[in-house]
Amino acid sequence: MKFGVHLLANLTPEWNRQYIQYEYLKDFLDKAIHQSVILNEKSRLEEYFCHVDEEFFQFCEKEVTKINTFFAEKLAEAMRRFTTLKDEIDYRKLIYGENCSNDKCSVSFIHKTNRIGISNGEAKLMKQMSRFVPDRLFQDKRRLSSVKTLKLAFSEYYLMLILLQKYQLLNFTGFVKILKKHDKLFQTTRGEQFRKSHIETAAFYTSTKVTELIRDVEKIYTNELESGDRTRAMKRLRVPPLEETQSASVTFRLGIFIGILGVLIPLLIILIIILRKSQSGAVVRWRDGFHLYRSSFLIILQIILTGINVYGWSSSGVNHILIFEIDPRNHLTYQQLLEIGTCLCVLWSFSFIAFLITSYLDYYPFVHPLIFVIFLFVFFFNPFPILYHSARCWLMKTLVLVFTAAFHPIRFADNWLCNQLTSLELAFYDCEYYFCFYFSNSDWWKTNLIASSLPSGIFCTGWTKFLLQAFLLAIPSSLRFTQCVRRYYDTKAKYPHLLNAGKYAMGFTVAITNSLRRASMSLNETYSTNPKTNPFIYLWIITALINSTYKLIWDVKMDWGLFHKNAGENRFLRDHIIYSSKNYYYYGIVQDLFLRYSWTINIFIQFHTEAAEYADVIGFVFGLLELIRRFSWNFFRLENEHLNNCGRYRAIRDISIKPISTDIDFMAVNQKSNIRFRRKKDEKELINENEENLKKVTK
Repeated sequence: MKFGVHLLANLTPEWNRQYIQYEYLKDFLDKAIHQSVILNEKSRLEEYFCHVDEEFFQFCEKEVTKINTFFAEKLAEAMRRFTTLKDEIDYRKLIYGENCSNDKCSVSFIHKTNRIGISNGEAKLMKQMSRFVPDRLFQDKRRLSSVKTLKLAFSEYYLMLILLQKYQLLNFTGFVKILKKHDKLFQTTRGEQFRKSHIETAAFYTSTKVTELIRDVEKIYTNELESGDRTRAMKRLRVPPLEETQSASVTFRLGIFIGILGVLIPLLIILIIILRKSQSGAVVRWRDGFHLYRSSFLIILQIILTGINVYGWSSSGVNHILIFEIDPRNHLTYQQLLEIGTCLCVLWSFSFIAFLITSYLDYYPFVHPLIFVIFLFVFFFNPFPILYHSARCWLMKTLVLVFTAAFHPIRFADNWLCNQLTSLELAFYDCEYYFCFYFSNSDWWKTNLIASSLPSGIFCTGWTKFLLQAFLLAIPSSLRFTQCVRRYYDTKAKYPHLLNAGKYAMGFTVAITNSLRRASMSLNETYSTNPKTNPFIYLWIITALINSTYKLIWDVKMDWGLFHKNAGENRFLRDHIIYSSKNYYYYGIVQDLFLRYSWTINIFIQFHTEAAEYADVIGFVFGLLELIRRFSWNFFRLENEHLNNCGRYRAIRDISIKPISTDIDFMAVNQKSNIRFRRKKDEKELINENEENLKKVTK
């Protein structure tokens, strides 16, 4: 493999601007040789090569300075973090004793100190130990972190050290390769001399502190947190590769589910077309069934599209693991997400087909949609350690944080998940239909439903029905509104948080005016026969236009960071883009424009009552279009977040054991980077290989 490809495959994307610009130097040398062919005179050729050499080595010196500076910053940060972690270990040993590697120690100590007061207990300890224990061990009263948190902090710190060691190796190898290429092309030894005088003496190469820290972490983690069990310790500290090896069984099951869907979807469409009446002659109520099934299908489709998003992020180097702050050693791959989505889609198809067949047989057809919805709730909320339990727990915890946004700081994952919910407004809207169909209609199990058997409860007819629909429709926007206000409360920054809150406040207005429009059309005969006289239609159109324009501008400018004034050659985009083609961005902008205003089709439907008959199907189509828009939005939103993170050079998540009082932004203790290894290796093997490679490269 060529080194340029190897470098791109193994670098840490958050640090990508801090690596040797190998491709630039390689192109520089190639262009210099190509240009030299034009020069025939020997004197001019020598002068040209002298000028090229001077420029080449000056650039190399700047690169060495850049790399040394960055390495020194990260090493200083690593040393500070190590002191913090080691202090925590020492503190726990003082408080809980030498042999305490589980959370029972914390519980025991807290139980004891609750009798006398924690502050008094700590004061006594400080007085007794002040002669021989550093004061910093007692400066923070919030040090009683759990062993689980401490282990997590050590494992993520270990990951940081591995990345930093890899950074040393890649940069040194890059210089060796490019200098050898220089000497070969120019038939000189100046490159070798530069390597000996500048590279082999550079701090980023000569420093062995990272390797020492790695071994110290392994020793401390094994002895203090795993009771001397090195095998278990190294398993916990394992460094995950970016290029995740997909499970063969998952790939096989995914293929099976896709194949089954290839049969079931056409079969479902055929049954809808041919089963128009039951065997008793009653009309098959497939439209009611469709209304009951459409929201669950959109949720399943969202899972599938998210799986494709994850594939795109991973393959392009967008570090979604860090951004979402999920466990780098235990999370769903894109194939596992697709497996879940396609499996649920297969079950959804079977359920809908069962509904159609039992409708034809006049045998309790509406039991099937209810059973499927109950199954979905059981699947996502069951507490047993099966069916990707840790991933489901992460989702449930994040959902709780979304619905309680007013009471805690907002993470990016909370923000992102709430945005996904805003694209599933139809599912919230359909909750009213579910409730009224199954709880206010005593004859819902029959096939031959008639008008008199339709829902008739207080929330299922009249104005209260439309008010409930408006309330449900506004829930996702209200959650995002709350998040924006909370962000303002935490940061005191009116821009952009209050401006963003205004965007979601417009969502409330659209939900209200839309409900007024539909209610007036349904309950007022004059408006239903002559829609042009309905003032609520025009009020709805005005608010919806403002809302769509507001959101379109925010999508492109704020969420995606496009139309940057310093975009350079990336016209209308931004100076730094990750995805391979600029056309993806232009397509995303145009798509967002059309889909943000796709609701205008409803204006045509409003004035044509024949089309209004299929409002449930049209609403489903709008729901599909919104998911497609959100699918594209996810790619550019995560890319923008990733690039902002790159500006802070944060390659791993920061899990704090105790607050660090400093004005310096030391950023790194915790989560997986998009580092790509050729294969998954044992940590000890990886460390030894890095050390051996550093020695071999110099030979």
